[in-house]
Amino acid sequence: MMYAILVILLVLVLAAAGFLAYQNSKLVSNQKKLGTASSDPSLMYSIFDQSSAAGVEEPEAIPLFQYTVFARSNGAVVVNKPVAMIILCRVAAGKGDYLLADVERNMLEKISRPMPLNAYSEHKAYLHRTANHTEKEMVLNLEDAVNLQYT
Repeated sequence: MMYAILVILLVLVLAAAGFLAYQNSKLVSNQKKLGTASSDPSLMYSIFDQSSAAGVEEPEAIPLFQYTVFARSNGAVVVNKPVAMIILCRVAAGKGDYLLADVERNMLEKISRPMPLNAYSEHKAYLHRTANHTEKEMVLNLEDAVNLQYT
């Protein structure tokens, strides 16, 4: 009788463990599909302010979003001399300044700054260079913020 109870208890515990393992694997596979698994420490980001510099300082930096503000002179946009150029890049682990959530917040702050009078802004989103769904969503959010700011 005692062995029967122990066997039933063992079967119930194993069934519960199997069910939990199945649910966990479903959750992990869904997160991988969406790209929302715990933040990947190998993905770091830097924001390069190119207003005064000639190019991005990191050779292995992958541009994801570029925001440029041009001045207008006599009604015409002066394209060869931007007032501000901010480039969001993905860089190698340990070389970046921000993680994903922090870089999005920082870029939104930079985009929302008031432009000088008679200024014109332009942005480029490099969606084909995004590494996962979450990164793509961030770039789309930045693009929406620029579009909403000047409509």
